[in-house]
Amino acid sequence: MKKVELARSRVFPFLIWTFVLWVSRARNVVSDNDLSVTGRLWRLSFVVTFVALAVMVGVRFIRNLETYKWLMALVIWSIGFWLIRGGGILLDNEWSLGFKFVHTILMLVTFCLAALAIIKPDR
Repeated sequence: MKKVELARSRVFPFLIWTFVLWVSRARNVVSDNDLSVTGRLWRLSFVVTFVALAVMVGVRFIRNLETYKWLMALVIWSIGFWLIRGGGILLDNEWSLGFKFVHTILMLVTFCLAALAIIKPDR
């Protein structure tokens, strides 16, 4: 099977963004005293999934191992998550306009960086 060539300058911004975004989410979840233990664990399970995938892709990329399948898993997981969660935030009247704006920006940046990460480099 042919190894797909990926550009470091396109993959690592997506990985760094994912890592920073979800580590900051973990901080928010842990400090939210209104959440039950179950609510915290549920939200942290998403954090762990995103961070684990990002770290795995990064390590495999650095070690020059086949990375494309794992990167695609992270891209699909990210886009799927944001379509469901971001769409839910936008449609729910419970959230303020500022909250919706911030999460729309987070979603769009994720989409753009994910798309750039999977584009093959120019030769």
